[in-house]
Amino acid sequence: MIKPELHIGLRLEVTRKDDLRVYVTRVEDMSNFEFAVGVPFGSATTEVFHPGEEIFCWFGDKEDQALWGFAARVLRREVRRIPLYYISLPNSFERVQRRNFFRLPTLIQAQYRLIGDTHWHKAFVIDISGGGVRLSHRDPLVHLDIVQVTFALHKSDPHFLLQGQAMRIERVDSAGVLMYHTGIKFINLPMGTQDRLVGYVFARMSETKRFRGE
Repeated sequence: MIKPELHIGLRLEVTRKDDLRVYVTRVEDMSNFEFAVGVPFGSATTEVFHPGEEIFCWFGDKEDQALWGFAARVLRREVRRIPLYYISLPNSFERVQRRNFFRLPTLIQAQYRLIGDTHWHKAFVIDISGGGVRLSHRDPLVHLDIVQVTFALHKSDPHFLLQGQAMRIERVDSAGVLMYHTGIKFINLPMGTQDRLVGYVFARMSETKRFRGE
């Protein structure tokens, strides 16, 4: 297995525990116990991260088509030639295969509709990954149907409007009510949106492991 390493110039994507936005930055300096990143690209302010807060970082590896992620803590902010945030080095890395995204169980209100249809159907996202979602819904879909799906990762976030294709469909008896669980594979998903979804999954996965003491 390829061992991931941080290095100067590496592009990082960062989320904060209380903010699901994705910040893009790069490694500017390193030592044996910490590394420094610059102000996130496109940020309107230099006061993005704060000492003591926990953040989640990830980066891609083109050679093995994997995402590597880790949890870290902001140590301090310094202004030299440019403002820098110093961050603790990770104890370990988590690997997420782009070819086989980790699916996170969740429960998110959503809606879907067939392409060309104007009527939206209610649903819940019951698991999510960087490549698709699984919906729980009452109105049936047919294998390979092309749909639009809309949902938000957090109540204060704008809604995604994504296109996907119905793949695996299961009939489920839920307390005497017929439901369907349908796997939706995203189609033509922008890389930035995919990275945001993967970041959300990784952040929630890291929180769960930390809660369990793993």
